[in-house]
Amino acid sequence: MITLIVSQLGTGGIPGYIFAYAIGARPYGFGRAFTGLADDAEAVYFNPGALAFLQRVNATAGYFQLPISDFTYYYAAFTFPTATFGSFGITVIQLQNPTRDQGAIFYDSLICNRYEDGICVDSVIAYADFPNPGNNDRTPFNAGLLSYSKSFSRYISIGAALELAYHRVYQSSPSSAGIMVGMMFVPNQYFSFGVVGQHFIPPKESYLITSQTYPQIWRFGIGLRPFNWVNLVVDGAYSTYYNGFKFYGGGEARLLSFLYVRGGINYEEVSGGGSFEFTIRDIIFRLDGSYTFNYASNGVYKDYLQFSGTIKFGGYRVWADADPKLISPTEGEANIAFIYIHTFPRQNVESWEFIIKKQTGEVVRTFYGEGEPPVRIEWDGRDDSGRIVPPGNYNYHYRVVDSGGEIYERSGYLLTVKRVEVW
Repeated sequence: MITLIVSQLGTGGIPGYIFAYAIGARPYGFGRAFTGLADDAEAVYFNPGALAFLQRVNATAGYFQLPISDFTYYYAAFTFPTATFGSFGITVIQLQNPTRDQGAIFYDSLICNRYEDGICVDSVIAYADFPNPGNNDRTPFNAGLLSYSKSFSRYISIGAALELAYHRVYQSSPSSAGIMVGMMFVPNQYFSFGVVGQHFIPPKESYLITSQTYPQIWRFGIGLRPFNWVNLVVDGAYSTYYNGFKFYGGGEARLLSFLYVRGGINYEEVSGGGSFEFTIRDIIFRLDGSYTFNYASNGVYKDYLQFSGTIKFGGYRVWADADPKLISPTEGEANIAFIYIHTFPRQNVESWEFIIKKQTGEVVRTFYGEGEPPVRIEWDGRDDSGRIVPPGNYNYHYRVVDSGGEIYERSGYLLTVKRVEVW
């Protein structure tokens, strides 16, 4: 009963909250406000409508321990955007239960033991009192989301996710399926707005003596980017299961090229965290961490850490390839690389710029123009002044602005310039 009461004080007491608890150290660093930003793989979980705005393949994975027990929460997410067929995403979640003499307490689900006049008077968290703690009649709580999103205009995209859950409690094996819907509105680079209906079509689980239906939860979020190195997010959530609205908010600042810091607060927690990010060739790696303190539980909930890692690669809007990848330019002799640039904006291209630069960031050659960019650019290994560039690896930065004002950018490794050996 103590466990039940405490669970109702925090986020664990709502049926199906495994889908709304929040995943990812970065969203936790925002105080779990992410609906109006959703610019990472966690969009599958927070707002499937935002997937269409992701321009690269995203993959993330992480874990944390729930603040009231030894339960460990594992998750992984993957998003795959396409140029014409919309964007796809998948999230898998597992809530690992510890092995104890009294069996497993399933933190997510509630079971009613006794009813009087149709009212539950004795309920507990889904619980199995096994005489043998090694009993195979229990499993971790497994859940997943299969998502799809499509842009219907330059500014708006809509998406949906199939919610799936399964676990085994004593002699019952409750499984459920439902639908989550989401919308994202991005009128410019400074503002975004998202709406999500979690359990829009509610999942329902059946046990031996009772059943439970996940309550609908509506989330609304605003994302603000006053500067290109700052993100601010505010979320509100409403459900008939709540006593009114619940609010979340947080911010993020990029202090250095590789370092982010974050902070957030909500109706029960204060969070802080940060990220280290680095790029190898065309692949972005990011390691996130967050620390959360639950001030509303008066010390009942433990402080906890969460860690996650993210990889971003590929892309489908703008990118470039060079052939060959190795050139050796010399005076009086042509040695040309053909650079193929790929451009798939939402609307017609208004202007474009293609920059070749050293690994140190120094720009050596710039191509630019108005209207549609060429399919191929030829580069002879010389800078804008006509001098042969020194040996080394060279990167590119491709920037496109379409007629609606949307900016598409991509950077990565281009080719290597090798010094000609003289014998």
